[in-house]
Amino acid sequence: MTQSVPGIDAAAEYLGLFVYGSVGSFALLAQDASYAPNIRDRIVLSRMAAAELADIDPAEKFGKAQVGDFDALMQSYRDLISDFLLRAVPRDWWERLVRSYVGYHLLEDLLVELAGAAPEWVRALTEGTFNASAHAEWTVQQLQEVVDDEPQLSARLALWGRRVMGECVLLVQKLFLEHPALLEYAGGADGVHALIGRLQAEHSRRLSRLGLAS
Repeated sequence: MTQSVPGIDAAAEYLGLFVYGSVGSFALLAQDASYAPNIRDRIVLSRMAAAELADIDPAEKFGKAQVGDFDALMQSYRDLISDFLLRAVPRDWWERLVRSYVGYHLLEDLLVELAGAAPEWVRALTEGTFNASAHAEWTVQQLQEVVDDEPQLSARLALWGRRVMGECVLLVQKLFLEHPALLEYAGGADGVHALIGRLQAEHSRRLSRLGLAS
């Protein structure tokens, strides 16, 4: 495997995205926990955040052992995560829940899509770590009742969900521009368009669970 960041191959790029993406998911869920309206929700979100870091050990250890400067590679994804947090700032608790419901799950969808084209040994390093379904179920429970009871809030959150998804699509496009080695797992430049279409379809399905139009 390549021993320096320039020209790094797709496997190392994927592991860097996986590890730093997990750190970003931790930060997102931990931030949500700090804004939770009660202690029970804070505990639930804190546990979900902690699980994100618990999952990265095999990939992180392999990357540090095999890639010349794996820390620098991971750091190269920092601005993408930061941009998402800066470009989609929620105004209240409900928008915060939708932001995480869209962004956190889209990142996992993206990682799963790319892993499908990765070598078996790469998949083995991340196997069993994609566990966002618990967050999805919890979020649906939190939002469904209020969405059903408050049509104005429902309409606002539907618009907000579309805006968040729009920001996510822009960042996915930027991801492949800045990390072209990942195109190998996306099916090349032509495959990115189809991949984004699948991400958008899954987003629509996810929002429909909440009764929100995508």
